[in-house]
Amino acid sequence: MNNPWYKTTFQSSALGSKLTIHIPHDVFSTQRIDEGTLLLLENLPASDPASILDMGCGYGALGLPIAARYPRAKIDMVDRDLLAVEWSRINAEANALKNVRAYGSLGFRDVEQNYDWILCNVPARIGEPFIKNLIRLGCARLNPGGELRVVVINDLAPMVGEMKLVVKGPRHSIYSISETALSGDEIAPEVLYLRDEVKVQDLLLARPFDLGGDDQKRLKVGLPVLIDVLPRSVPAGDFRVLCFRAGYGQIPILSLKRWSNAKVVAVDRDLLGTSFTRYNAEKMGVSERLEIRERAHFPEAILSDEKFNLIVGELSPSADEAVALDEMRAIENALVKGGEAILLCLEKVEKDWVKKFSTKSKLSIFKALSREGYTVVRLSK
Repeated sequence: MNNPWYKTTFQSSALGSKLTIHIPHDVFSTQRIDEGTLLLLENLPASDPASILDMGCGYGALGLPIAARYPRAKIDMVDRDLLAVEWSRINAEANALKNVRAYGSLGFRDVEQNYDWILCNVPARIGEPFIKNLIRLGCARLNPGGELRVVVINDLAPMVGEMKLVVKGPRHSIYSISETALSGDEIAPEVLYLRDEVKVQDLLLARPFDLGGDDQKRLKVGLPVLIDVLPRSVPAGDFRVLCFRAGYGQIPILSLKRWSNAKVVAVDRDLLGTSFTRYNAEKMGVSERLEIRERAHFPEAILSDEKFNLIVGELSPSADEAVALDEMRAIENALVKGGEAILLCLEKVEKDWVKKFSTKSKLSIFKALSREGYTVVRLSK
């Protein structure tokens, strides 16, 4: 498959249909189809649905076999990760499933209709407030006689108190509830997903649960290394900055606070991250100079004739070499003459992928700083 994100292909025989499922790098369960998904496929509701919502669809391991099993039903598949959504679409097309619609949504935020079934493989690290809200809002989005059915790891079972146990497996359990039981109103993401506040230099930023790339070592070592290399000041005049893998806004907001003449474009594929970036920017009073773009792959966010003075981001080791090379090619094309990119990566990534790119690039590339396994590289045009 000619796609830099492609990793492997699974064959699924769930619900009596043989499906080909293509898997990208850097999403949930790339080694095999998750046990919780398989358990839920074996324990679906007994009714004959006309409409189904797969909440948190990933690359389609749950929703696509159901779409094949119920060809007359309309299947909506949503995920906050736009890369996962893109690969759900790819897999629906690969299996000629015409009754599927996949789109991005942060929880129920962009879901506009009700359903006979709502199904969800609940993320293990999402936090109790989200789970309880999922149950309340899920019930409110069911048609008469409809059912919300979720699978959770057994450790999360105490958080689904209102729901009825359907089956308990070795590591996962399935719970169910009907539309008559509960209802609720939407809660703002910065309340629903809030984990804590993180200090970045002198900025206090709200941080959500379950956002990738936010482990303790990266916070204590990786991010400070990147910040240490950022310029203290920038030339006067219009100064355009692109921040990719922007998370919940650490680098974009720091850039806006540090450089008063900067206009920043922040790109991320996770709608949870972009929601918190927007919230943090508003809280810090810098949102008027910030543009947020939500894309599965950050080069897609760069307009054909668009140029930047500075590009700041991170090369993800779990995204694989082909993705990193594609991203660095996009960076080379998007820099103005005299512009530069500052990229955080693991030392292994710098030694393998960055050096491979440097043999074919016209950019000046050198290592700026290394600390405890992290490296920051400069790419100058």
